[in-house]
Amino acid sequence: MALRISFYLLVFVNLVFYAWSQGHFGAVDENREPQRLTQELHAEKLRLTPLAQPPAAKSDEPACRLVSGLAMTEAETLKAAMTAAKLDAQIQPRAEPRLHLVVIAELANKAAAEKKAAELARLGIANHEAVTLGDGRHEIVLGRFPEEAAARELLADLSKKGLKSARVDSRDQPALKAGVEARGPASALLQQLPLLIAPHAGATVGKCE
Repeated sequence: MALRISFYLLVFVNLVFYAWSQGHFGAVDENREPQRLTQELHAEKLRLTPLAQPPAAKSDEPACRLVSGLAMTEAETLKAAMTAAKLDAQIQPRAEPRLHLVVIAELANKAAAEKKAAELARLGIANHEAVTLGDGRHEIVLGRFPEEAAARELLADLSKKGLKSARVDSRDQPALKAGVEARGPASALLQQLPLLIAPHAGATVGKCE
């Protein structure tokens, strides 16, 4: 009989322990091994990732702008101002059309020019201009034309009047207008150009060719 009682008592104790371990008698200790095992993280699945880095600041890309509508003296002044503002500036002269002159050239001195002018008067040619050159020589200009055909037409008329010493001379003209090409960081151009061109009323800004 005693043995049977001991057996039932042992079974009862096991049942009570099982019920306690399942939390039927109140809060379960979080530090118990069974509870810890059920909440165990899968360490093999963990991965360390580097902290996100802030995006690198985008470098200021170089840009180019062409300031047009300037007289040559204005272009030179603007170039100097751009250079002082740490911008790369280059003057871009605007090519002027060639002029075609009907001229009596290679007159050695003033006396030779006056002698030729007297000859023109005898031939009835009144429209002419005496020009003194830098080395003491002179020339007489009888006409200036943007088209060579017009110059040759005048030369033919003068030849009919007896003038044989004139000729057509095509010449490049000095640039009267110019632009300034400015290069530098885009932000610097956008910020400084309006201030730099403000003194030049006729200036316009466009992209470089």
